[in-house]
Amino acid sequence: MGRDLVELRIRGGELTDSGSWIYVWLLEGRVIYIGTTGLPPEVRTWLHLHDPDPDIGRVKARYPGIGTDSLDVVAFRLPESMPRSEVKVAVIAHLSAMGLLSEHYVGDPPQRTSIGDGLSSLVLLITRRIGQPETG
Repeated sequence: MGRDLVELRIRGGELTDSGSWIYVWLLEGRVIYIGTTGLPPEVRTWLHLHDPDPDIGRVKARYPGIGTDSLDVVAFRLPESMPRSEVKVAVIAHLSAMGLLSEHYVGDPPQRTSIGDGLSSLVLLITRRIGQPETG
């Protein structure tokens, strides 16, 4: 993962300063799910895999190959000023238009939307990363 130290801050009994994220689940380079979170991406991924509530463990509940397929999750930190819901809608729409959603896609359906200037560089970064997966 490239991180040897992770600091978590608990304030008032809650996890804080974990950032805002968009994450993309990949099966053989194709997108099966896109989500956003205010949790560390590792925590949200674990919840997708293990929480029995289908509204929290969405990927486990929706994707039948979860126990057998090799999947990758890539996460991108969002600026605090970017509303996660708008980012998610824009990224889903763009990746769908680019033909990058898998036939096994189990996320929210694409909606027609325009991608503003503030989102265009983020959408391009995500698209490039999905199109050129890291090796290793």
